[in-house]
Amino acid sequence: RHIDIKPENANILNGNAINLEKECEDYEKKIESYGGINLFMGGIGPDGHIAFNEPGSSLASRTRVKSLTTDTIIANSRFFENDITKVPKTALTVGVGTIMDAKEVMILVNGHHKARALKMAVEGSVNHMWTISVLQMHPKGVIVCDDAATDELMVGTVNYFKDIERDNLDSASMI
Repeated sequence: RHIDIKPENANILNGNAINLEKECEDYEKKIESYGGINLFMGGIGPDGHIAFNEPGSSLASRTRVKSLTTDTIIANSRFFENDITKVPKTALTVGVGTIMDAKEVMILVNGHHKARALKMAVEGSVNHMWTISVLQMHPKGVIVCDDAATDELMVGTVNYFKDIERDNLDSASMI
């Protein structure tokens, strides 16, 4: 809706499929049939989960059915009339390994409520309890964030990335 991508080129898992395991298997096969994911775009939860790869998920995981944490259920209740009893307890998700196989990964992080997750992603070690931290290992991974999301980062970290951004953005070529 906001990006100029043909609908047939945006691929979303069907959480209403009759056979969820088959849906996940078929999704992985579809990715492979197209030569992989060119650009994976996503966000993170306040607990550092990427897609629905909750804390404790395997960093080598593939597309699968995943149980959701209470925090994720509460956060997603906004899509279910703010009624947590209507939120499914499981979801389909691309795995961390699936994401890491993408040619490029862009993660959006916004708001102070995600500041700790960003800190763990950037300044922490790669850790299955903060699945976003695996992005440190991606050769073409980028995090786009607002100032509020940087609230818990060390000043030196923020300055370092601002320097990189300044050096790599040519204001004359920006729209």
